[in-house]
Parts: sequence; structure tokens; C-alpha cells
Amino acid sequence: MIDNKNIILPVMTILKKSYLMVFNNIKIWLIYSYILAIPIFLLSTVLSQMNYSFLSLSFYITFCFIILISINIFFYRVFALPKKDLFKIDISEFINLSQYGDSGYYIKQNPIGLNNDFITAPEVSQMFGEIVGLFILNYWQNKIGTSYNLIELGPGRGSLISDILRVGNINKKYIDSINLTLIEKNEKLINLQKKSLKDIGFDKVTWQEEFKIQKKNIPSIIYSNEFFDCFSVRQFYKKKKWIEKFIKYNSANNLFNFTEDEVNDEKILKKLEQFDKIKVAELSSSRKNYFDKVCKFIKRNKGIFLTIDYGYKKPPNYLTLQTIYNHKKTHLFENIGNQDITAHVNFNELINVAKNNELKLEIYCSQKDFLMSCGIEQRKEKLKINKNQKDIETLNLEVDRLTNKSKMGEIFKVLVVSCL
Repeated sequence: MIDNKNIILPVMTILKKSYLMVFNNIKIWLIYSYILAIPIFLLSTVLSQMNYSFLSLSFYITFCFIILISINIFFYRVFALPKKDLFKIDISEFINLSQYGDSGYYIKQNPIGLNNDFITAPEVSQMFGEIVGLFILNYWQNKIGTSYNLIELGPGRGSLISDILRVGNINKKYIDSINLTLIEKNEKLINLQKKSLKDIGFDKVTWQEEFKIQKKNIPSIIYSNEFFDCFSVRQFYKKKKWIEKFIKYNSANNLFNFTEDEVNDEKILKKLEQFDKIKVAELSSSRKNYFDKVCKFIKRNKGIFLTIDYGYKKPPNYLTLQTIYNHKKTHLFENIGNQDITAHVNFNELINVAKNNELKLEIYCSQKDFLMSCGIEQRKEKLKINKNQKDIETLNLEVDRLTNKSKMGEIFKVLVVSCL
């Protein structure tokens, strides 16, 4: 149980959920009472006019008893039945609230960089973006060759797209054929992206908050780096039966703490069957649905989708949800709305989604294998020419961080699916 002063946003949503629960019970009680009261009142009036005073009195007494019983039912429903669910939300809802609410972390903060919370591969070295850029350029030359959409999901500070476009300048037709769309919600990051693109002299770009592409019916090259790890997850573990973790708020002392409940939903239990052996699971319907949307777009309009993220194909026997603040791991209830919350990507699920959309699996491998096969070592050696010893050492360290198995080389995976 951890105290935290920055809890207004999550608390408001939890309270709203609870108040709606009470309000719905009030509506049910009022409707129930009026439905019963109206015919009894009408009948009592008729009987009264017919001088059936005893019967009329009986009906009025009955009416009063019904009202009293209804009141009791109401208080039972509001203050007894909802008690175990009052002020409780699942972890996915908590993450969405703190990260994507009006004042959420990914909406208002600039999280990327040495002076912020975390650093991504494009910020580690320009070579990462150059290799991705050369891969995209080569694919366009061999498979497309005409006007196309270039779409980045979550462009961050704009470092990756800048390196991709800079490398692409070796082919003027390739650059002239681009219809660039950047999917981004964060105004601070959009301003940084605009600056990065201005620095390389590229201004033919459209920004969208959601995946809504204006130019359709032409091939698309869609890519992302550390995008799908940001989607919220629900957490489960199994004892004799499957249990889901929830978050509860104690209004008396302004504290959040974990609670749990047995899973009874048959659809969720069906999804959890694949995790029976490892007895832990993280499910993200929002991640799966977003990936499915992109795959359907590729299927309709042709193209390729490249995504790089940390994750797994074989689920681990531990929960992967983590929080980062100022490059250090923290607790979920610390710095709410001001820290990064991510979970490892289930690439096996994404591959199955792509196959269900009849896309071709082009590549699934580690980041190390992808970068090495695409020539990062050769690029490093070329950049070393005429460099001093300090710069040479920096280049070596950058490639080591990107490809070393104990760093980013193994935990990060590359998935490429296509339809052409």
C-alpha cells in the first residue's frame, strides 16, 4: 500500500464509476416504485368512489408496505451488493486513465531522452534509424516503386523518421513519392517532430491522433518502434482457479492497493487456457484490436507493416508490467500520470492476428539479428572513417547497446508482415 499525492485523475474516474452504480440503482428503485404505485393508486381511487372504504384502506396500506419494501431493496442494492466492487477497477482501466486521460502521461509529458524517463533505439544511435530507413527504401524499390503512404505510429521526438528520410535522399523518386502521416496525440512531441522535420527540410506531412489515413487505395509502408508496449493490460494468475488483479482506492487515507477476484467470464477463461502451464497472463484487447486495424488496412490497400518492440513469442512465467520514472524502475502507484507504464508485447498474438488477416509473415527475429543482417556493422565501420578515438569508441558503444543480447539485442523483437 503506497501513499501518493498525485491521485486526482484516477480517483475521479473511480468515483464516477461508483456514483454511476448508485445512480443506476436509484433509477431502478424509482421506476419499480412508480410502476407499482400507479395502478394501486388508480384502483384505490375507484374503490373509494364506489364506497369500498375497507378495500380502499387495505390497498393504501399495501401501497405503503410496497414503498417500504422497495426502500429496503434499494438500500440493500446500493450499500450491500456493490460493496465488494465499489472503488475497484482493473489494471487496464487504471493504466488507460493515468496514461491516456486528458492529463495523462502520454498526452501531456515529453518522456523520451536522457533528461526524461527513458531512451529509445533511435535516440541511442542514428545507425538504428538509418538501417530501418535502408530496409524501407529497399522494400519500396523492389515491391512498390510508385506513390505510397509512409506512416509512423508514435513517432516520439521525430528522430526515427528524420533518419529514415535522410537516408532516403539517395533516391529522389522515393522521397517524392512519399505521403507521410505521423500518428501522434502528444502536442509536445508533435512540436519536436515538426522541428526535426524542418531541420532536414521536409514539410510534406500530415498528423493524425488516430489511425485514420487520408490517402487510401495506394500501398503503405507502416512502421513503429516501442509503440505496442504502451497499450494497457489486464493481469491474471492461477491458483486452483484463475484470479484477476484489481486496484482499489481507500478514500479514508488516500491510498491505492491491489485486490483480486476470481475470473468467471467464460470468454476470458477461454483466452487464459493457453497460459495454464505458466499460471500467469497479461491480456491486452486494445493492443490486439489496434494491430488488427492496421493489418486490415494493409490487406485492403497493400503494403508492409514493420514493428519493433520488446516482447516475446513464448510467454514468460512472470508478469512483465513495469513502470519507469527518470530511467529508474518504480511502483505502479508512484508518480501517477507522470511515469511510463509498459508491458512486454505478445508477438505470438500479433502474428496470429496478421495470419487471420491473410498477411504474409516476412520477418520475426531479434533486434540484433535484424540490424546485423541489414548491415549495421558495415555502417559503423563506414562512419569510423576520419573519426577520432573518442568518436570511434562512441560508435562501438552504440552498436553494442543496440545488438548485445544482455542489452537491447535480444529482448527487442522485429516483426514484418505484408500483403502485395
